[in-house]
Amino acid sequence: MKKLIVVLIVVPFAVWIAQATDHKSAGESNLTTNGDASNDDCADRLHMYNDDFRSYVRDEESQRVPNQPLTITAEHNGGIEVSTWDQPEFSIKLCKQVASNDEAEGLRVLGEVKLAVNGGKVSISAPQSDEYHSLGTLLLVKAPRNATVSLSVHNGGVSLKHFIGTAEAHAQNGGISFQQSSGKLTAEAQNGGVSIKDCGGEIDANVQNGGLSISLPEHWEGKGLEARAHNGGLMVAVPKNFSGGLEVVGSEHTPIVCKDSICDDAQRTWDSGHKMFRLGGGNPQIRATTENGGIVIKERNGSRSEM
Repeated sequence: MKKLIVVLIVVPFAVWIAQATDHKSAGESNLTTNGDASNDDCADRLHMYNDDFRSYVRDEESQRVPNQPLTITAEHNGGIEVSTWDQPEFSIKLCKQVASNDEAEGLRVLGEVKLAVNGGKVSISAPQSDEYHSLGTLLLVKAPRNATVSLSVHNGGVSLKHFIGTAEAHAQNGGISFQQSSGKLTAEAQNGGVSIKDCGGEIDANVQNGGLSISLPEHWEGKGLEARAHNGGLMVAVPKNFSGGLEVVGSEHTPIVCKDSICDDAQRTWDSGHKMFRLGGGNPQIRATTENGGIVIKERNGSRSEM
């Protein structure tokens, strides 16, 4: 029987993925990571439940790592959350939880799940899941200001919140969320969505088989945003007092819905097989495109009207 792992990052414009894997299991396991928790308590951040298992055990471990470019790889089906703090080194915490029918077995597996730090590489060493247990992990990373990180997940999510620095986020069968973050940020997601909210700096986002959700600040501080989706929808929320330039492009047959008073001052063009929606003049800082997906442009906290 295939195991179904559901990983959910609970943030505004939540990004989620449900993916079947080849590991055997007694049933369906679900993992929830709470990105809005006000502390780093693993009991608040990571929750697992499975109707077929009676015992749940959890533990955590932490390490400090010198400030250097880090490559961080999540455990299969695990997630990564990164924020900036006012310390000169990294803090890396591994939250881990095991569901099983036997507490002793769960504790044995839990003891084999280790945070592995080798120079500039951070990963998780863990036994393969089987029909007797199910494992959930989450990496909580606090980074120095202007740190450089490369983040990878498979069947899980990546979240940057209050991050300042350089980050590359890669998700296979999972989602990526950037919130209140700035610097040079890159998002590459396949079979999952990307959410960008109240950010700045220089951001480049590419989504294959997933949606793009962008919620803009009143003024974008930095170079700008380039975002592209293929086989997925695009939603852009624009503040009423938005002072920058926005360009949204869809293919010829892309349905576009514009909402509220922001539509009144927009420029709309249809040429060369594309539809273009523009706010502001000159060279727009914010550019977003989609192929094979619908477009919704709305005022933040506004209501709907058809374009």
